[in-house]
Amino acid sequence: MVERRSPKPDAGGSSPSWPANLYRVTVLEKIKKYTKETLAELRKMTWPTKDELIGSTIVTVVVSVILAIFIGIIDRILLLVIHQIFGTGQGV
Repeated sequence: MVERRSPKPDAGGSSPSWPANLYRVTVLEKIKKYTKETLAELRKMTWPTKDELIGSTIVTVVVSVILAIFIGIIDRILLLVIHQIFGTGQGV
């Protein structure tokens, strides 16, 4: 009887005595690799100074408040216009 061999003998599953193992990297190894790569990327980052962080936070809060006031004014105007067009009682 002639033994049949795969053209790729190192390929998993090429022999019935060696079942295919598609997931050789375990979940734990994947987690370790992900954590290691994430920490390496975090070390490359340039972190803001305390003054830069405070300044950025103040700008964000001020812009958010201005935007909220603007949207509120536009909403009120549109509400009054809709009440005038459809005559659904008095404007709020």
